[in-house]
Formats: sequence, structure tokens, C-alpha cells
Amino acid sequence: MSINDALHTRATTPQSSDMDQPPACESAPPVEPASRAARAAVQASTRPLAQSVTRKIDAAREAERTRLAQEMHDGLGAHLTALQLVVARLSTRAPTDLAEWQSFCSQIQSVANAAQDAADELVGRNRPPALDAGLTVCLRAWLRGFGEQSGLKCIWRCDDVTHERVAKLTPDAVLALYRIAQEALTNVARHARATRVVLALDGSHRSLKLTISDDGCGLARGARRKQGHFGLVGMRERCTALGGTLRIGSVQGSGTLVSARLPWHQILPAPTGQHGPESLALHGYAS
Repeated sequence: MSINDALHTRATTPQSSDMDQPPACESAPPVEPASRAARAAVQASTRPLAQSVTRKIDAAREAERTRLAQEMHDGLGAHLTALQLVVARLSTRAPTDLAEWQSFCSQIQSVANAAQDAADELVGRNRPPALDAGLTVCLRAWLRGFGEQSGLKCIWRCDDVTHERVAKLTPDAVLALYRIAQEALTNVARHARATRVVLALDGSHRSLKLTISDDGCGLARGARRKQGHFGLVGMRERCTALGGTLRIGSVQGSGTLVSARLPWHQILPAPTGQHGPESLALHGYAS
């Protein structure tokens, strides 16, 4: 064989090393199936997190609905009840002279303005501006207006020592006590058929007690367990949130006593640089 023939044969015959080498495209791993598996794994791992976030969002929405319902009931509802009282008095006995007509009109306008303010507070999520004057001032003003609107004899009781301590309450405590008193008085107007109501603040060594008592018909049987109403439940929740207790004593035909007791160390700001009940005891707020 000539040299040219040998070269031709070598050039046209596949070499064993070339035959053994697989095509490049066959040696590459399948990209798409691996990508699908990765996506499925990621989705499986993130699904519990997404479900947890959804549950938390739903819980937050439900809590906000409950808060709004409570605020509407305690704030706006109380003013609307006051408006009903004025209109009811007007419907049962017509004014005898111009001065009495003007008095009724003034009361209606005042209550309507208060209801509008309550609606504005609800939208803005602000505490009632009147509370800036202090709890005792605000409660006395509310009680005076309640007496004018309802025709009930209203009595206020608070000694000087308690008044001084109450002036130092935290904003949360002031709002809670105001709403409890407001709701209790509203219930007297709606249901008690009373002629007299007493609102009192009494301070002991360990706690502050707010009481609202009337001489009306008392609670109906099962009223304290009635579902779907925010009044009594809301008062109890406000007390519990501040470490306190709510008690309701009632005998049909003998009136009702609502008593909210809150510990001083939960409703007074801790002295600067000190915290807890022990530090408050040193400052005369607890025994």
C-alpha cells in the first residue's frame, strides 16, 4: 500500500476514541424536569408560611372588627341613647313655654354634636378630647348631662385623696374607666326604670373602685350571659386588660350595682427609674 492510500484509509475510517465519545447533547442532564422539581419543592416549603400569614391577617381583621363594634357601642351608641332620652321626654310632655322649648332644643343639639364627635373619634381612632381635662372632670360632666337628658337624680361621690390619685392615671386606664361608666349609665337609662343613680370613685391602698348603682328594676334573668351584646362583655374585657375585675350585683326590683376594681400598680405610671408593684408601694400607691 502506498503512502497516499494509507493516509486516505486513515482519514475515512472512524477512530475508536471518537466512537466511544457520546454526543455532547446526550451527556447534558435534562434541565426542564429538574427545574420543575425545584419549583415544586419551593412551593411545598413555603405553603405553611403562606397559610400562617393568611391566618394572622384574618385574625387581625376580626380583632379590628370587634374593636370597631365595641367602640361604636360604647361611644357613639351612648350618645345616640342620650338623644333618644331627650326625644322621649319631649314626646311624653310638651314644653309649656318658650324657655323650656329652647332648653330641649339646646339638649338635642348638644347630644347631636357629641354623637358627631364620637363618630369622628371612631374614624380617627382617637380618645375623646374631653378626657384631656381629667377623668373626674369628664365623669362629672357626663353624669350632669345624663341627668338632664334622662330626668334621673344623679349623685357623684369622690373624696379628695382619690381625686388626686386619679389625676395621675395612665391614658389607657382613664379611657377604660370612662367607657365602663358610660356603658353602665347607658344601661340604666335603657333598662333600669330607675329614679336615682350614684356614680362613685373610691380608692383603697391597693386598688381604685368605680361603682355605678341605681334603684331600678335590676337585671333580667340571664342578662349577664346574653350573647351578641357588647355591653357587659366589653366592660369586663376592659377591666381584665388592666388586671382588674368587674362585679355586677342585682336583685330584680332592688336595683343594680356595677363595680369595677383596678389595681393601682396597673393604672398608675411607675415612678421614674422604678418599676412594678414594689416601687409603687414605696410611693404610697399600694400596701
